[in-house]
Amino acid sequence: MCLSPNIVEYYVTEVILFTQETCGACATQREKNDGLEDKYPNVDFQEVDIQKHLETAEEYGVRKTPTTLVYANGEQTAEFIGIVDRNDLESAIESATQQSSGFAQRLVDVVRG
Repeated sequence: MCLSPNIVEYYVTEVILFTQETCGACATQREKNDGLEDKYPNVDFQEVDIQKHLETAEEYGVRKTPTTLVYANGEQTAEFIGIVDRNDLESAIESATQQSSGFAQRLVDVVRG
């Protein structure tokens, strides 16, 4: 039995940065995040401008920028409001990635079972 690609893709680590164009702290956070996509190629990084996508910000409960949310397997594992230190963000990403890969492996084991 083979897992559907959609099921496997769901069990990933995601980092969502909520920003707005006029936010100076958001520009600082972008600079701190520079290079993370290369360092963590299996992590899905997204940026959401809350002025352009207000409904998305409301859905995630974001009221201030920058806000960074980290998810493993669709579950929020970390939230940072304001500028987050790169080391703290990397620790949160690594923790979420361990959760994601562990869950995905358990799912594969059950399916192959």
